[in-house]
Amino acid sequence: MKFEWHSALWNTRFRTGGLPQSILFTAMRGTGESAFAERVAVSRLCAQPTTNGDACGVCDDCRWFAAGTHPDFRRLDPECAQDVQSSSIDEESASGERDKKRARIQISVDEVREAADFLRLVAHRGRARVVLIHPAHTMHIAAANALLKILEEPPPGALFLLVTSQPARLPATIRSRCITIALPKPTASQAAAWLHAAGLPDTELALAQVGGAPAAAASLGERYWAVREGLLPFLSGRDPSWLDAAARIGDTDLAHLVHLLQTWCWDLMSTRFHGSVRYHQDRSVELARTAPTIGSTELADFARKLTGAKRLVGHPLNPKLFAEDLLMSYSHLLPKG
Repeated sequence: MKFEWHSALWNTRFRTGGLPQSILFTAMRGTGESAFAERVAVSRLCAQPTTNGDACGVCDDCRWFAAGTHPDFRRLDPECAQDVQSSSIDEESASGERDKKRARIQISVDEVREAADFLRLVAHRGRARVVLIHPAHTMHIAAANALLKILEEPPPGALFLLVTSQPARLPATIRSRCITIALPKPTASQAAAWLHAAGLPDTELALAQVGGAPAAAASLGERYWAVREGLLPFLSGRDPSWLDAAARIGDTDLAHLVHLLQTWCWDLMSTRFHGSVRYHQDRSVELARTAPTIGSTELADFARKLTGAKRLVGHPLNPKLFAEDLLMSYSHLLPKG
């Protein structure tokens, strides 16, 4: 997939080929960063690239890449491994799937070592061997150390593409061995146009939920909006019962819950101190009514708790208790009676 806001960068840096062996792409999450890295990867593997350096899309290499079966490409990405395969599984199986999903939050050292073994083989197609790592900051420390050894003495014909929205979380030794390229973020009009073309309604509100990242906005899904609607009466204090809120959202995705609580708290602070709303723009009246009733110190403490909670979202803990603890903590901020 190609994005308009990447066109200038592609034409100036990637159109003529001549890539370094190791590239670190930094970008705002949800702005097509993974798609850009894939575009670079397939252009390197393509048998007959076009005049602008893109893959042709019709050769065997392009077809294999699209099918995820190219013999000279490896992708290390825990988020891809987290996809739940079926919605028609029983409750016990669903619980197991969720535990497996939460456990896969890091790229393991074994995955990096397997990629190293893959790179030592002769390319099947006689061109390049490409390893794409996304998000690179999710590598376990042992995995990062294993990757460093490969980057220090890369095999001939190898191309490493690392993608991250949090480059500071990568070891400095990894960053120093890559050419860092910052991917541009879209303008508001570009993001809205892309979402409109994708058929998403209320593009402005969707973009606001994720800070303007169009791919992230498109991935929110119906469940996110249902959880949001279920939480809003509680967050605004209209129905201050955290038990009722927990019942309304049910067995929700914890990432959705933490994201909604964080963005609501940030909007409360912004409303209180600046009179502006960034995320929940359709709820400015409720935010203006709620913000003065919550102490700034207590709100800041809860925001710090959410920051810690975000790091725990992927761990195999009890999601119900995790969600209830956060909702109960927020309820303590609301005025009594």
